[in-house]
Amino acid sequence: MSDNQNIPETQAQPIRAETQEARAERSYKSAAHNPSNTAEGRLHAAEKLAELHEQRTGESLDPQYEASIGEKKQQQ
Repeated sequence: MSDNQNIPETQAQPIRAETQEARAERSYKSAAHNPSNTAEGRLHAAEKLAELHEQRTGESLDPQYEASIGEKKQQQ
């Protein structure tokens, strides 16, 4: 059994960083999933990720869910 099985999958599809918006979205996604960030920092990054993702794709993301991925990684 892999340790990664307890970590939820992201709602955002893989981001190809070909534009400034996509690069920013990818950076926020990394920050939201980074276990070394504070819970507050992960949530802020996840909120920005959700905002940029919706502008770029028209699909909404749940910031709480995205931030929880970093929390799950931190617990591992």
